[in-house]
Amino acid sequence: MKTFLIITCKGIKRGGKVETCPFLHEGNWGDGELSKHQFFHESSLNSNMFWLGFDCLLPFGKFSDRDGKQS
Repeated sequence: MKTFLIITCKGIKRGGKVETCPFLHEGNWGDGELSKHQFFHESSLNSNMFWLGFDCLLPFGKFSDRDGKQS
């Protein structure tokens, strides 16, 4: 089974406030969609704001062992 990651965008920080971004990607690091989204943010930056990057949630197909079930 191939494992995919859930990759989210952390958003931008503008004037000391964080602005969230709804971007969500099911795939892997290096996918073209991630490069396009990064370019979208970096092309609109100015001296008062910066992009916070991506974050990765628990990958699909993996268990966190926190489901409460007894082995």
